[in-house]
Amino acid sequence: MWAVAAAEFGAGLELVELPEPEVGAGELKVRLLAASVNPFDRKVVDGMLRDSGEHLFPLVPGTDGAGEVEGSGERVFGTFFHRPVGRGTYAEYVTVPVGNALAPLPEELDPAVAAALPTAGMTALQLVESLGAAESVLIVGATGGVGSFAVQIARAAGKKVIPIGRGDSLVEADALIDLVSADRSSFEANARYAPLAFNTNFVSADKAQNFSMKGSRETLVRLASMVQAGDLEVPIARRVPLREAVDVFAGHSHGKTVIIM
Repeated sequence: MWAVAAAEFGAGLELVELPEPEVGAGELKVRLLAASVNPFDRKVVDGMLRDSGEHLFPLVPGTDGAGEVEGSGERVFGTFFHRPVGRGTYAEYVTVPVGNALAPLPEELDPAVAAALPTAGMTALQLVESLGAAESVLIVGATGGVGSFAVQIARAAGKKVIPIGRGDSLVEADALIDLVSADRSSFEANARYAPLAFNTNFVSADKAQNFSMKGSRETLVRLASMVQAGDLEVPIARRVPLREAVDVFAGHSHGKTVIIM
């Protein structure tokens, strides 16, 4: 099978030919139709998880995808991350533990759209629901995948959304979603503008402010239903064929990048 992979931590992506993965106990083998690119994927290639478990090289990144289950033909989408790390969704085939967050892929839903939903969509939906009765929310990093979803979901919930881009000044609000700050001081500077604040980079000394998404089949089904109803637009900025996907980490910050198999 063809895949896009890194030869070592920190290396650039290359197109490689690998054996199709073998199915282990409690796993499904999926022929992928599309995979979406997340910031987490690049962090894995850069070695974020090097001290937390075994990695396989060439390291194929990718956690989100949509495809067909080998043997049954069932169409699914969801999160495909598993260990050992390195056989992700930037490939024609992937295996996935049956306990992962997976949901049926509706026939009328574009696989590329479904592949772009899992991590970014579930994170955005759960973040907005964590805001409770807050009437206004600052969203720092509103143009990326999570931010684009969060803006739509928060507005649909009746909240006043104040999107913050590069160079914009912050104003006071009931809540803050910070998708950008990579260090504690930056987040704390932003958090002064709202009594309720969350970040997705785990930089706060207050653990309650470090948001972690919890994937589930039910949340994926909700997101797919929202898209089908026209209540949620999936912000796909680029669709890249797998064999041309070696540059998917390079300099694109607006919307989602999706790899098409």
